[in-house]
Amino acid sequence: MAAQAAITLSHVTKEFTGGVRVLDDINFTVSPGEFICIVGVSGCGKSTLLNIIAGLESASSGSVEVPSGRASVMFQDPSLMPWLTARQNVELALRLRGIGREERKAEALRLLDLVNLRDATEKLPHQLSGGMKQRVALARALAQDRAVLLMDEPFAALDAVTRDLLHDELERVWRETGRTIIFVTHNVREAARLGDRVVLMTARGGHIAHEWSVTVERPRQIEEPSVSTIAGSISGALRAELAKVHNV
Repeated sequence: MAAQAAITLSHVTKEFTGGVRVLDDINFTVSPGEFICIVGVSGCGKSTLLNIIAGLESASSGSVEVPSGRASVMFQDPSLMPWLTARQNVELALRLRGIGREERKAEALRLLDLVNLRDATEKLPHQLSGGMKQRVALARALAQDRAVLLMDEPFAALDAVTRDLLHDELERVWRETGRTIIFVTHNVREAARLGDRVVLMTARGGHIAHEWSVTVERPRQIEEPSVSTIAGSISGALRAELAKVHNV
């Protein structure tokens, strides 16, 4: 018997005021534990789709099913409380789950250890680098204890070296926790590096243009020829979508 899908989107459409359609008849399923990357140009509807899956926005029509319940979300801005330490920022999510003080502290320390921040648990956000802040944000997202993790360009503002290091950390955490991840990015190399599957959205019109199954053995490096080949294929399809829009 086939395992139940972690996420199912059926004929999802989203229109904003004035009849502007940003998503049009989106259909796909995500398997439990799968790592999906969604790519496309700015304004193509990637973040809107993620927000609908998260329940932060409603679809105009169609259905979204997340059998395990609501997903946790991680954004580009870590949005840490500046007056709270790294540990206390993670504890905040645990407190909202009703977990008691002592258990809360122990679990926050465990999660910060999971993202390799054991030496920064009592530091305030202004004492952390951009990459460290994102690790705290990841630990906080994991603290919500939801089977599905949605990530909206979480590494876009980081330098290339820090981003590569966090790719390694995210892949390790994904393997250790078994989370289902949907990761939105405009970086095709990042998508080919991380994803089991890459979904390309059209530049306009809100459709799914192409999908790629990435079968390159893990762990991967972003500069590997096999990863670059897949990234090149995605880039070519993306350029073709842009050409349709601009009639090039």
